[in-house]
Amino acid sequence: MLLLVMRHGKAEPKKPGLEDEKRKLTDEGRKDVEYVAKILPSKPSKILCSPMVRAKETAEIVARIHGVKYEVAQELLPENVSVDSLGKLVTEENVLLIGHAPSIEEFVSELIGGGRVKMKAGAVAGLDVEEFRCGGAKIVYLITPRIARKLVES
Repeated sequence: MLLLVMRHGKAEPKKPGLEDEKRKLTDEGRKDVEYVAKILPSKPSKILCSPMVRAKETAEIVARIHGVKYEVAQELLPENVSVDSLGKLVTEENVLLIGHAPSIEEFVSELIGGGRVKMKAGAVAGLDVEEFRCGGAKIVYLITPRIARKLVES
């Protein structure tokens, strides 16, 4: 089964008086997410995102471009991410999960059986998942905003 895993777009920096959960995407972050969404090799069947504002904004952009709805999932909060918890959410092909670094990168790393996957803000990984367990998947592609920008603007 193909699973899409995305790190939210670039967000405004942390600053005193601004709760981390309420940080929004920057203009650049919104544009990057749009570029990546436009070149996804397959349309998401369902989008699940963290309840943090920047993840919801990322989901809104992808959902608008692909004409699908998104749902908020507490399992995508950084402290809740695990192969077991996310595996229970994915019940169909082409589900897109939107989360945060480093937890979403650690999830991908564990699912492919090790290594250290790094994802830029706004990047998406396509995974061929045989089983939701350590080593149960392979990376099929990784699209960064930089690559997407070049493809969309050319």
